[in-house]
Amino acid sequence: MPAARSSRSHRRGLAVIAAVAFGAPLLAFTGSSVPRTRLERSNVVLEAEAEKTSVALVKVTEESTITTAGVLGGVAGLLLGGIWVGAATFAATSYIARKKDDDVALALKGISTGGLEALNYVDYLNNKYEVTSGVGSSLGDAIAKADSQGTVKESLDSIGDAIANFDKEVNVKDTLGGIFTAGGDLASQAVDKVIELNDKFKVTDQIKEKIDEVVAKSSAGTKSS
Repeated sequence: MPAARSSRSHRRGLAVIAAVAFGAPLLAFTGSSVPRTRLERSNVVLEAEAEKTSVALVKVTEESTITTAGVLGGVAGLLLGGIWVGAATFAATSYIARKKDDDVALALKGISTGGLEALNYVDYLNNKYEVTSGVGSSLGDAIAKADSQGTVKESLDSIGDAIANFDKEVNVKDTLGGIFTAGGDLASQAVDKVIELNDKFKVTDQIKEKIDEVVAKSSAGTKSS
């Protein structure tokens, strides 16, 4: 009897070793079928949330902040001194905002970044509370009540369709953004060229000398008289 028991124990040991030897490779190829834990499921949800794209009206990038700085400078100059001052301030701010490691450039880009973030926040509030859609529906209801024959509504619908088709073909927002960006680049290059020519031909020094000469002659004439 002891011999039989020993034989059975020996066979059981061999069966366990065989199961481990042949079962491990199968698990390696088939993979574990253990269900995910709550923590793993939470990580999957967080990863899916992180993959969602931003829905900001204007993306705050280096290019957009530089372009906005030039536009803000141009608008400020336009309001303060007219079209020529606006063009000059647009060129100046576009040039300065592109400078690296400059305090004024950092300040301009900080202001433009704040403006873009404020614009995106206003758009977020508008989408959240549906302000413009509410105003539009109220205006539509008022027009519908006042317009008994429906001619005004038809005219407004045709105008809206024309604007929508034009925006669909031209893509107004991207086109205007490209125009302002290209304009800022050209203005910055123009300012660079002016500075280069001034360094080469000393234009401002010559103008200063002429002004000093005229002032000296005027002072001499005043003293002699």
